[in-house]
Amino acid sequence: MNPSNNTDDIESKEIHSKCALCGKSASGQGESTRIQEVIGGTSYTFDTQDCLKMFKRFKSVYGNEFKGFLAQEQFISDPFWDRAIPKEEEIREIEIEKGRVKPDIIQVIQDLGEIRKIASEIVRTARHEILIIFSTSNAFHQPEHIGGIQLLNDTLTKKTRATTKRELNIRILTPLDDQIKATSPELKEQLNIDFRYIEESLQTKMTILVVDRVFSLAVELKDDERNSTYEATYSRSKSTVLSYVAIFESLWKQVELNEKVNKLYEQLKIEDKLHRDFINVAAHELRAPIQPILGLTEVIRSRKGKLNANEQEELLAVIIRNAKRLKTLTENILDINRIESRSLSLNKETLDIDDVILDAIQDIENQIDNKQDLRILYDSNRKGGEEQEGRTFIEADRNRITQVISNLLSNAINFTKTGTIHVYKESEKNGSMRVIVKDTGSGIDPEILPRLFTKFTTKSNKGTGLGLFISKNIVEAHGGKIWGENNPKGKGAVFVFSLPRVNNS
Repeated sequence: MNPSNNTDDIESKEIHSKCALCGKSASGQGESTRIQEVIGGTSYTFDTQDCLKMFKRFKSVYGNEFKGFLAQEQFISDPFWDRAIPKEEEIREIEIEKGRVKPDIIQVIQDLGEIRKIASEIVRTARHEILIIFSTSNAFHQPEHIGGIQLLNDTLTKKTRATTKRELNIRILTPLDDQIKATSPELKEQLNIDFRYIEESLQTKMTILVVDRVFSLAVELKDDERNSTYEATYSRSKSTVLSYVAIFESLWKQVELNEKVNKLYEQLKIEDKLHRDFINVAAHELRAPIQPILGLTEVIRSRKGKLNANEQEELLAVIIRNAKRLKTLTENILDINRIESRSLSLNKETLDIDDVILDAIQDIENQIDNKQDLRILYDSNRKGGEEQEGRTFIEADRNRITQVISNLLSNAINFTKTGTIHVYKESEKNGSMRVIVKDTGSGIDPEILPRLFTKFTTKSNKGTGLGLFISKNIVEAHGGKIWGENNPKGKGAVFVFSLPRVNNS
């Protein structure tokens, strides 16, 4: 017998008694527990089924150059271990590229079918994030490029969509057209996609896809209309991928900034129009009381000694009434400034709401033209949510609550030519009380109803549109609410504000 042959046989038995993947000795195990498999014409021994599966995966990646680890002493000598990557990434590489793509490579692809295949493969492996920049709206719509939006619809199957909506962050930058505007809300709902729209000045020359900040695919279009491409660059190089991420994030923030600027610009346009309208209305409001004040004082001066007491009293009443209108307008403008600078102060005290309402009615009745067939009725005993037992007290600023009631009454007078303005209070079970002003006038214009309590809202030449805005802020500063609506049971409008009640025992 040849000794050398015996030695080879012994070494071969030792090799094959170890697991081909992990190198664990199987010599101490029974024959029934050892796993043997013939792979590529060679018989291998494995410690577990997991070792067998992993060995086959490595074999599919590295082909014939992979013959085993410890059994062939490759653990020390084979240089491919220097290129090894963590298990999770290795498995992922096997699932995605099946050995074609190595770590940190950049690959140029000119075949459109291959481009779409790679795009589909890397999207399918997405676990956390997909970022896409579509160079044109055509690139978004048409599957002839990298697949467009159809790429996401086809790749993310129904089975994975529940997980996708929960875990996968998809952000898309694309130019906007009518079709995208129509379809993006549905896509956002189906796949939880966050869209932002690129202006022409921010458009890129490439369609860029980044998955999990590990893979990137950049496709340059030669002719967008004819669907032909220059080439695509596929990469899993960290520096390259992160460069595309930086481009995406920069554009994302730029679009966000542009959206904010555009929104502010639109708001400024609205504010500018409101201010111009206010100036026109305010000029009219100032002119209206000034003219009778100047005219009637001139009459009194020119007819000095010729007017009897009653005539003089009537003229002075008109002058005083118009002077009060000027005073109210001036105070409203000052109140707007206080509200916007958050310097509106309240001097609260315990008040009987009946006294406040009656004082406001008495003051406002002087504004009613003698020619108007109009009256104000206050029903202090009206039953509300609870029986009215005695007096109702609130903790409030007397002047400010009087101002609110006066504003509501003035509003009712301006829009009611004839009829009755009803004022009453109601107690609520939640510890609040309500004051209701109901008129029989023309009601609230449907166009301004949604913005009734905003600044400068008016469709009349009888007001500045400030009163309700100021009233809302005063009521809310007291912890209350105010609202208005057209009378559901007849013509006219109903305005209501509520305030917390207090005990005065």
